Amino acid sequence: MLLSLFESLTGTKPAPSKLEEEVSLQREFEIEVNGGNVPVRLLFESRFNNRVTVNKNGILIRIADRQSKEEQRKSVDTLLKWAKEKLGDKPQLLESLPQRQYRNGEILKVGDYEFVISIFYHDLAKSTAKIFKNNIVLSVSKGLNKEVEANAASYLVAKCLCKFFLPIITERIHELNTRYFRKEIKSVKMKHATSFWGHCSRNGNLVISVRLLFAPAKVVDYVLIHELAHLIHHDHSPRFWKVVEQVMPDYQNAEKHLKEHSSKYYL
Repeated sequence: MLLSLFESLTGTKPAPSKLEEEVSLQREFEIEVNGGNVPVRLLFESRFNNRVTVNKNGILIRIADRQSKEEQRKSVDTLLKWAKEKLGDKPQLLESLPQRQYRNGEILKVGDYEFVISIFYHDLAKSTAKIFKNNIVLSVSKGLNKEVEANAASYLVAKCLCKFFLPIITERIHELNTRYFRKEIKSVKMKHATSFWGHCSRNGNLVISVRLLFAPAKVVDYVLIHELAHLIHHDHSPRFWKVVEQVMPDYQNAEKHLKEHSSKYYL
């Protein structure tokens, strides 16, 4: 079924117009998951790898357009299968997070830090942001509707927080690794992820969601320990959970906290 669907989506098409050439090729359809229909978008982009994202907007699959049709077909099949299994385990990934409305002068508390939101408007097309002392300064384009402005503000605040907290999180990860795991870490990154709290690749690349910073310190440590444990067992087998438990015997309390408070931690 997936193969025939892929063929219909990527079959021969008329030559694109100049305008169409400037945007990524996109295909949209729906699949059934847990008795409901979930929207899927395929983006064929000039990239080196493939990736899938599951969030409130559905399933987004980014495919490298430099691959052959056969390679693309296999990638779509594999990523769709992974996404369906992920949603089977965590249907809450499709739940919408609230949209934060930032106000000029408000205090944003992140862990032990407090930032004052300062919003300025300008006539330029691009909105920007930076952290200056304890201020997150947003320079926003005039004339944006409320939804677009709110999305831009969330993206910019998240970008600032990622840059500010990356050295802090990186230091803590290496501290925990040295104390309990002693495994090689290739890289540490932070991003505004809504479908996961942390991720560890088989190559030792760790990604931490900036949303995690709103959680208590012990919960943050749990996610870092969880991802570091994947350097030993890259699965969720009993052996994996045994490693986590050895480092943090009460880790289940942190798991429960994240499940109960996920909708409160957003940008």
